[in-house]
Amino acid sequence: MWKDSVIAPGALSLRMMLVIWAAAAVVRLANIAAMPLEPELILAEDAWLYWANARSLLEYGTFADTASAGRMPGYFLFLAGLMGVFGSSLFAVLAVQALLDSVTCVLVGMIGARLSVSIGLVAGLLAAVWPNLVVTSTLVLTDSFFMLPFTAMLYASVRFLETSSVRWAVWTGLFLGAAVLVRAAAQYLPLAVVLLVVAVPLLRERNWRRGLSAGLAFTVAVALPLAPWLHRNVSQHDTLALTSQGGMHLLYWVVPRVLFRAQGIQQGQAVKELREEFQIEMKSRGLDVKSMNIFARDRAMKDFSLARLSELSPQDILGSWGSGMTVNLMSPAIGADPRIRALPHPSFMGTSHLDLLSRITLYMQEASPVYLATVAIGVVGAVLASLLQIYGFVLLSRVSGWVAFLGIAGMFYFLLISGPITAPKYRLPFEPVLIILQAMALVALWPRLRRVAGERI
Repeated sequence: MWKDSVIAPGALSLRMMLVIWAAAAVVRLANIAAMPLEPELILAEDAWLYWANARSLLEYGTFADTASAGRMPGYFLFLAGLMGVFGSSLFAVLAVQALLDSVTCVLVGMIGARLSVSIGLVAGLLAAVWPNLVVTSTLVLTDSFFMLPFTAMLYASVRFLETSSVRWAVWTGLFLGAAVLVRAAAQYLPLAVVLLVVAVPLLRERNWRRGLSAGLAFTVAVALPLAPWLHRNVSQHDTLALTSQGGMHLLYWVVPRVLFRAQGIQQGQAVKELREEFQIEMKSRGLDVKSMNIFARDRAMKDFSLARLSELSPQDILGSWGSGMTVNLMSPAIGADPRIRALPHPSFMGTSHLDLLSRITLYMQEASPVYLATVAIGVVGAVLASLLQIYGFVLLSRVSGWVAFLGIAGMFYFLLISGPITAPKYRLPFEPVLIILQAMALVALWPRLRRVAGERI
């Protein structure tokens, strides 16, 4: 049964990889050239935090505020390095991100090539024009930079599945550790991957020594990139936690979204009420929120948020997660483009007091026609892509049921992590899987389309 999980080896030629990289670079650089590089447009929301902390890190050797303990340091270090070379140039940051994201496209092609060279080439070229990758590469956020080590980890793990080699287990660990150093959402993956690393040699070759050796090598490798950051947190904050982000995420994002579904409370109002309730509870315990250690405050926020969630019905919690997962799978990436977001449109969440039909009517009346047309095209494209990806999953299941299962398991991991929080960027970690599934479908359908076209001619 385990042999079914082995992917047929194949490899892209150097010429094919250069073609994919060049196509991706041209698309991304052209997109940047068409974008007004205004700080108010590019550095929206969390982007200001990354930019300010990177400048502080470069100038003073420290982060600008303690909120940075809620983020992994990888992207701050990347930005600070670019600022040290190019100064405070938004164009330089976006251009370098574009070139690095083009390497990610090559890696997607290399993974697809393990199925067949044709699938690899199509997957790489699809990645070159994939809206979510292109749009995210223009955002000053961790997501695009995260994709490079994470996709490299996916390639290394596929090679490990093929070979059971300790060498590929090490590469898988190093790349996964580097990915976690950029984005904490991947921090629970090593626990699952190490079990897989140990299991592969045991199930395929009955070789428990190689399995244990590979597992140990993977564990050491994944810890290496994270060791300095963990040492910093232990020495400065007396904790092995990677970040202090979980409590704020639960209190200010997750619980309000569930309350919105359960009680119709708008997010802004829910956040205000939850903050006040949390402060009252801390005072009742004789604790001052402002003077608390940031990691102690994080633990208190987690406990408070989980207690608040336990008061809500399982149906509302599951419903919030289910709707969030659906939106994250289907939301058109073009809606995250800064130029599109700057177009006039109302807040769908801000009209929770209206019924669904009234909210849709208001949205249609007040949104810019260009915005509506762009989003509509994006939705149609997302639906068509999803149909192709479902067909690709059927094809992959026939080739390798285990690999299909692992791909779906990885998708569900990130969908569950993001839960009711919605944005196309939360789909990014498993976009390589979706791209390869779509490439499989297109390669399988292409002969039929040519035959139909020939009959019509």
